[in-house]
Amino acid sequence: MPRVLRSVLTNFSSGELNPLLATRTDVASYFQGAKQCRNFALLSEGGVMRRPGTTYLASLPAECRLIPFIFSDDEVAIIALSNQRMDVYNVSGTAITSNYTTNCNWTTAQLFELNFAQFGDTIYVTHRNNAIRKIFRASASSFTVTTFAFDTHSSGYPIYQPYYKYADSATTISTSGTSGSVTVTASANTFTNSWVGINIRKNKKTMTITGYSSATQVTATVNETLDNTTATADWDEQTISSLRGYPQAVTFHNSRLWFGGLFSRPAGIVASKISEYTNFDVDDGESNDAIDLDIAGDQVNEVRHMISGKELLIFTDGGEYYVPPSSDNTITPGNISIEKQTPYGISRTAPQMFDQAAGYVQKNGKTIREFIYSDIEDGYKSASVSVLAQHLIDSPKQIAIMKGNTVRPEQYAFFLNNGTTQAGKLSVFHSIRDEKIAGWSMWTTRTNDLYQSIVALNDNLIVAVKRQLNSSTVYTLEKFSDDDSVTLDCQGTTTLSQRGTPLVDGGSQSGTTLVMDGLTSAPVTNETFTIAGNATEYTIQGVTDNGSGEYSVTLDKSLAATPGNNAVITFTKGFFHTVPSIYQAEKVNAVVGNSSLGEYTVSGSNTITLTASAGAQATGVKVGFNYIPIIETMPVDKELPEGPLTGLPKRISRAIVDINSTLDMTIKAADKTAKELVVHQLGFTAGSDLEPVTSKKEFYFLGYSKNPTVTISQNDPLPLRLLGMSVEVVFV
Repeated sequence: MPRVLRSVLTNFSSGELNPLLATRTDVASYFQGAKQCRNFALLSEGGVMRRPGTTYLASLPAECRLIPFIFSDDEVAIIALSNQRMDVYNVSGTAITSNYTTNCNWTTAQLFELNFAQFGDTIYVTHRNNAIRKIFRASASSFTVTTFAFDTHSSGYPIYQPYYKYADSATTISTSGTSGSVTVTASANTFTNSWVGINIRKNKKTMTITGYSSATQVTATVNETLDNTTATADWDEQTISSLRGYPQAVTFHNSRLWFGGLFSRPAGIVASKISEYTNFDVDDGESNDAIDLDIAGDQVNEVRHMISGKELLIFTDGGEYYVPPSSDNTITPGNISIEKQTPYGISRTAPQMFDQAAGYVQKNGKTIREFIYSDIEDGYKSASVSVLAQHLIDSPKQIAIMKGNTVRPEQYAFFLNNGTTQAGKLSVFHSIRDEKIAGWSMWTTRTNDLYQSIVALNDNLIVAVKRQLNSSTVYTLEKFSDDDSVTLDCQGTTTLSQRGTPLVDGGSQSGTTLVMDGLTSAPVTNETFTIAGNATEYTIQGVTDNGSGEYSVTLDKSLAATPGNNAVITFTKGFFHTVPSIYQAEKVNAVVGNSSLGEYTVSGSNTITLTASAGAQATGVKVGFNYIPIIETMPVDKELPEGPLTGLPKRISRAIVDINSTLDMTIKAADKTAKELVVHQLGFTAGSDLEPVTSKKEFYFLGYSKNPTVTISQNDPLPLRLLGMSVEVVFV
């Protein structure tokens, strides 16, 4: 005899779960998770909402890396780096600096390997193969790029840069003189042509190499008079150079500028003098002098990233480290130590601070970890936060952190995938540590379109998107909405087309008929207009084509005043709308208020003609690309005293869905005989503007399945919020 079991799914706070957990009813997250959670945002209360749409801001010149510039709460900018180029925009998409190329030494292939650190009006840009650059805010309306230069003595020398002896410690050099142009002779093969232009020091006095003779001999210009010509092993060369490479990692910490991970010295770390960010002179090792050291270990660990938090956090390809604070919280050359904490290693993707921890991509590209201090362990630990949703992580190339906004308190970490299966998709992590809430979802945009880069600036979440528009690849700058008021992607606003220059054809007209000309297309019944000098709005009841762009229209009321000949006619509602040019020849969805007007193909002249069922609309119809949110429960199952229901035929007889501020949804059971039930704007009439509904809705299903699920999705771009669900299951 069939039995009935009511299983309550209280929330979706665990988000999408790995398919390998399909039978793990013993895992607590099973009944708070989903088989799919796509294009939904997880809410702090445990529900989900259709993810915010995006507003089109601007077209980008090419594939870009976006980085945030936050000068103050009131002044932020989006810096878009492309191949040897920089463009800067405000959050409205207006260009601040366009097509800037001076000193932009990065290539497209390097964009997501660049690291950044901002101090005041300057961003420091590093890459292991490129000279250090500074992006400088010259003013609110101007940004420039300059080459980073180390400080010098007032005489020009010495240059206060770090030095290091890359040659064997026993190798000596001697000079033919102590000033002017000299010959430098090494005791072993040392030099190549690449040494020309490099600064070296002999007994801490500098020379610049000017010519190459052999592997053991070069010429040099003495910059500081040498003590003698005697051979000595006390010599070194500039650490950062075209010969040895440049730092990969950069950060500000403890009033010092830190560089790490040189191409030829991967475990090396250098730090400036305190509050002197271009002075890297180690001098005598006093407390405020520069710092220069290497991470010790059984293998060379390449420093890839550094983060300034409570302590200085150092991430390498072989493990995670930190610099313990001293008794007075000041790091000096004499007290600095670097302690290894965990052995996982980081990818080249820059980590970000999130929910009290440093979130990073493990070097395998398949795991997201958090590096967080533990009072219990008196040190840092690194735990996987993606273990239950491993399938959503695919070599992320960028991380962005949204720390809530004025509308919603949720914090999200966005991981932009760049692997072979999930490239261009956003894996979204929602976490509230104090409440022990953590869950994942995935956001995608229109099929064949890909997210390229993402940044967060205060309350603004900005994304660069690679779109296929009108048979061409176009890169767009878009802004995610603060809430669910924007339900389309790449959303733009239409203008009501006047169909040429509509004019009154002949003066002294009266009654309910008006002759107009100057139109390039015919007016349509139910469109409205006004006549210059008359505020009355008239609705068209009928149209007669008189030829040559002249039309006689029947009005809903008599003319309130006699119009003059050639008085300007302005349409106030109509079916014919002009859309932004980026949508040309594309299929777009149209939305006005709380109503979906359907899908339209944009003409070659950038127009759409709304259907009669949609009703005439005023200026401000929203157009853009629809995206489909879908959430599917885990297979409905339950642990009974006699064992789990896994594998037994089951039927979902009833589902109770708690919806909030919702206008459209589709619900079905995932079995062959299930009937698809649609709530289409909960009483939808095309063109109507209905109030969102908040209530509990019951749905009934037929058919048996061994692994029944409930799927909720949406076809129309309208608000959708699910607070929770319960299901009633019949089983044998």
